[in-house]
Amino acid sequence: MNVLAIDLDQTLLHTDKTVSAYTQAIFRRLKTETDHKVIVATGRAVMRAQEYMNAIEADGIISLNGAKTIYHDQILSEYGVEADKAEQLIRKLLTLPDTHVNVTYPDVILTNNRSLVTGDHVHEYTDYTTIDTFEIAKISIVTQHPELIRQFDLETYHCKLVDNAKDPNYFAILNSKVSKLTGLTDLCSHLGVSFPDVIAFGDDYNDLDILKAAGHAVVMGNAAAELKTYADDLALSNDEDGVADWVEKHLLNKK
Repeated sequence: MNVLAIDLDQTLLHTDKTVSAYTQAIFRRLKTETDHKVIVATGRAVMRAQEYMNAIEADGIISLNGAKTIYHDQILSEYGVEADKAEQLIRKLLTLPDTHVNVTYPDVILTNNRSLVTGDHVHEYTDYTTIDTFEIAKISIVTQHPELIRQFDLETYHCKLVDNAKDPNYFAILNSKVSKLTGLTDLCSHLGVSFPDVIAFGDDYNDLDILKAAGHAVVMGNAAAELKTYADDLALSNDEDGVADWVEKHLLNKK
């Protein structure tokens, strides 16, 4: 049995955020023909990943870059922003010019960016007059002044900054314990497997820790150049169904 840890955006998903019929068919075969476990490993919250988990019949999820890990509806671990430090941090972020702040809770993302509120019942607008500090999984920001956020002493808040290779103005702020590797460690412990049994798929810097730890690292053709140096295999791009193509060739058509 292998554990497949698969990133979503720019890895499994096409650029238009869809999962192709071909990819769905390959993962249906993987489920029926093998005993491999499929785990989504993403920066997204569970509520924004569920449709994709359903599409590939995933067994679990490492969500929010490892802030919350679930296996078949069982929560294995959670590492949120500390409640006694969250409001002070958010209010300091709100003083930055040309910056939008998004706060992710288990069931909603609050934001002061009205353009994100589209009636999807995921994003809700707030002016942050009051701030609920309970169960904050992630704080994300989009800023025109990335140099200012880099000056923050996030260690004071027991948090860390996560960059995005595709958007230099986007940052995630997470509990300092959080990483996809933390979630993968918790998951492997639950399943009784070790890192050599893991096949990791990714394209961005937040995938690097699991790509380096996994027994086999599959990096997408559209990935950041630095990540490709850690690849055991280079897959086709996300828009060419690189994950499904690799799975079909290496896990389903083995003789």
